[in-house]
Amino acid sequence: MEIVQDFLQAYKYFIYTILLILVSAIVIKNYWEEIKFWWVCTWYSFPLIGKIAKLSKDTKSMENNGWFSSESTLCSDFHTFYDKFDKDAEHYDRCKSYLSKVDELGRKPFPSLMWIIIFVLVILEALGFAYVLAGFTIPGASESVQQYGAFGIAIIISIILVGFTHWTGYEIYKNSLIKKIRVYFGNDRRDDKRNLERDATITLETNEIDDKERNYSQILNRINTNATVTPTWIISIITGIFIIVIAIGATYVRGQVLEKQLNEEVSNVQTNVYSPYPTELTQSQESVDKKAVDERIGNDRKGGWATFIVLAVLFVFIQLMGILFGFKWGFIGKESMTAYLDSHNFRTKQDFINYFKKEKDSIAKIAQQKLQLLQQKMYQNGSMTSTSSKEMELLKNKENRTFLKYVIVQHQESAQYDKEKNSIDLSVEKQEFKTQQNINENIVLEEKNKTNKLFCIECGTEVLENSKFCGNCGKAIEVKPKVPTCPKCNTVYEESVKFCSNDGSKLELV
Repeated sequence: MEIVQDFLQAYKYFIYTILLILVSAIVIKNYWEEIKFWWVCTWYSFPLIGKIAKLSKDTKSMENNGWFSSESTLCSDFHTFYDKFDKDAEHYDRCKSYLSKVDELGRKPFPSLMWIIIFVLVILEALGFAYVLAGFTIPGASESVQQYGAFGIAIIISIILVGFTHWTGYEIYKNSLIKKIRVYFGNDRRDDKRNLERDATITLETNEIDDKERNYSQILNRINTNATVTPTWIISIITGIFIIVIAIGATYVRGQVLEKQLNEEVSNVQTNVYSPYPTELTQSQESVDKKAVDERIGNDRKGGWATFIVLAVLFVFIQLMGILFGFKWGFIGKESMTAYLDSHNFRTKQDFINYFKKEKDSIAKIAQQKLQLLQQKMYQNGSMTSTSSKEMELLKNKENRTFLKYVIVQHQESAQYDKEKNSIDLSVEKQEFKTQQNINENIVLEEKNKTNKLFCIECGTEVLENSKFCGNCGKAIEVKPKVPTCPKCNTVYEESVKFCSNDGSKLELV
């Protein structure tokens, strides 16, 4: 406890700084979107150098849809935030369905409270490592420099361990899903089942495409795996080796420090206690004291090594907790986190609709206020600088240029783009089909030509179809007349017969 108290006293400002950074990081992470929106609003309203002040000076640039470029820029910036809340009831259903299909309905992201617990564990690990490494990090340096160096190295080791243990838990959970996929696939006894292939087109927006697929296909479509869809244990192996090496190494160094202290204690007893007296007077007492010291040192050695083993087990247990945390929390699905964030806070679908409508209306109201302020300043600047009556008329008649009108235009353009894209994709598919059809027809034609080729019976040289003599040996070409032949059983018939009497196949002239 004295060592911990001394450390906390010596590094209290450093610890306070780390705690402040950690708390700030958690707050920023949880409220990052709100902070971004606040900053956009603040920057737009900032006097003189704000964005409204800058955009209001441009009264000349126009868009093709009849909007001023400054107005489109402002609406575009706020539409980024508006679009994140532009969700309907179908989106709620897609989110729940997506999580259900990837078998992650009910999972949660890593809690912020657990990050604080992990940080405390990292500090405790670093304290233990720093005490062990203090005398070995920078040989020859002062004690304070060695402590700083040891604590820095210990923090690095602890952070690496936190990262690898969390990543290992993630890998184990991912492998459990892959194993589930292969079990489901093995239990599918259909004769026409396909191989394990992922459909890369499956997203949160296109979630319904594989509604009729089996459960293993639905899971596979939403996670990233290797080509063979098999578990991988690379991170787990690296983490296991790292934990074992650190546990054994730390225990060994602790043991060496203990042995050094015990040896120094024995040396001090032998040197300081008996040196002033004659040997014949101290010999008997020295043997008795030596025996007592050996017993005490032996007990200290046993107790020290037992403590070190307990510390090593505790260290391994802490790392296993980190792995368990990584396994228990977090998502493997490519868009599971988005689906969770959009749907987890709502008890019913109506709560979802009400919340997103409220957020949309709030953003639209603020955006419209900023747009009106921009339009007012643009009209004032245009009154002083513009010489065009048409331009002033557009600046004055701004009723059709509202933020919600901009949103409607964006939706229409997006729908038109999707329609054109689907049309292009369909035409490409038709062209590919036609190309493949032409290839197949050419192949059939080539095969047919091969069967109609003539060869010289003397030298085997290919000759033209209407040739009478071989161009190589001069032998006369004998052309056998083609007769109706069955393509399946090769039975030859007379010229008047059209179908085979054995299997009913249509005869071909061969």
